[in-house]
Amino acid sequence: MEILGLVDVPLYYLLALAAFVLAYIYGTWNHNYFKKRDIPGPAPYPFVGNTFDVGFQNDLYDWSQKYGTVYGIFLGRQPAYVITDLEILKEVFVKSFDNFRNRRKFPLPYPFSLALFALEDDTWKRVRNIMTPTFTGVKLRRMCGAINDCAKTLTTNFSKDRGVNHRFNMKQYFGSYATDVIAQTAFGIQIDSQNNFNDPFVANAKMLFATTKLAEACATLTNLVPILEPIFINLGLGIFPRKVVTFFEKITAELIEQRRNEIARRQEPRPDFLQLMMDASTEEGPGENANGETVKHSVRHLSEEEIVAQCILFFIAGYDTTGSTLTYTAYNLAKNPDVQEKVYNEIKEILGNEEPNYDNIGKLKYLDNVITETLRLYPPGFVLNRVVSETIQIRGLTLSKGQTVFIPVMAIHRDPQLYEDPDSFKPERHEEQAKTISFQAFGFGPRICIGMRLALVEVKVALANVLRTVKFERLPDTPDVLTFARNPNILQTKEDIMLKVSPRC
Repeated sequence: MEILGLVDVPLYYLLALAAFVLAYIYGTWNHNYFKKRDIPGPAPYPFVGNTFDVGFQNDLYDWSQKYGTVYGIFLGRQPAYVITDLEILKEVFVKSFDNFRNRRKFPLPYPFSLALFALEDDTWKRVRNIMTPTFTGVKLRRMCGAINDCAKTLTTNFSKDRGVNHRFNMKQYFGSYATDVIAQTAFGIQIDSQNNFNDPFVANAKMLFATTKLAEACATLTNLVPILEPIFINLGLGIFPRKVVTFFEKITAELIEQRRNEIARRQEPRPDFLQLMMDASTEEGPGENANGETVKHSVRHLSEEEIVAQCILFFIAGYDTTGSTLTYTAYNLAKNPDVQEKVYNEIKEILGNEEPNYDNIGKLKYLDNVITETLRLYPPGFVLNRVVSETIQIRGLTLSKGQTVFIPVMAIHRDPQLYEDPDSFKPERHEEQAKTISFQAFGFGPRICIGMRLALVEVKVALANVLRTVKFERLPDTPDVLTFARNPNILQTKEDIMLKVSPRC
């Protein structure tokens, strides 16, 4: 084909150029969305927007420092807001909660897709209401005996391993402790992963958070082409590996069958999380409907698949969030020996030789400050998100139906306007600073982490036991500043935190 009678260009070149131009226009069509609204933000790229890989959430901290309390990013071609303005977040988390009840969907294999954190609307509310009684003070008091047993094993292992090991992998010890606690308190089983770091429970839980490059690439493609999502999940290429979910699914199914056999033999039901779930799945009846027909009915009902999903969530979340919190706490104590000594003296003065329990650990105010400060600096869930159900205006900002709102927790926790000298570890700041919306380590509002109270009891009981016997110290290569992996699921360091453990004289 001749152009202006001068140049003869093959037709397929022109068609290729036209296709490229049309694709570029499609990939950048709405990239002026935030410019038209005078909202700052990083420049997006065609098609991928600001999400080069699933670890883009690590960038939100830097972007928040650069662009302020409200800015815009693109998830592929879809605009999303990133907000650290606390007045707006009060609306999001509390005042207009019904309009921000749901979280962004992630590609999850079935039945893990039925876990509480992934549920929406009335289904979320129903399951949440069923699970909530698990975490009352009465239930937590009963759990403290089992938690102390696990903490004593942890203390023994730190003590006996000193002679052969000068470098302790903190996450290895604390993660195994957390797994044993969940196994005992939630499911009534003893797996003793603390004496076997290669225990299948721990190995599979760790795999869930070890995101591969292939999984990251598949997640990025899913953002661009959503129709690929079920294909990747079925192939086991999602962010959460299919084989790991299958492992916990099989274990949970076996536990459920075991409980049913116990009930059939008229054994006393166990007062734990699994039994609560099973009780909620039992239909109430018989009864009669309006036509006088005999039917079974249920006010609160969990399907077996829903039970399995919540159990998988407990195993996984129990391992990583609690294990990470203890790991970061030990790191802070090793870096600040004066703080560690103050915690030890408080434990000695208030508890003496008394076993830690639900009531007396509440008196350890300085220990609580240390844990809170650790969670401020290193929140395991370092980014939260909510999806807008209906278009709404908040303080002059229009949030459209279907948009995602990201809340970069670490950016809020390290905001110098909220916390003086925010990068420093200062437990004393929490003696006067109440836990308001400026502290979001467990989320905020009605969708706050349901296991928060259990997690804090686990952490306090562990530290009260361990610090009576040993102390944590830095190694020559212990970093002054931690660096983090680009993990979309939880805050993880690039390198394992290694510390020295010494006897307390």
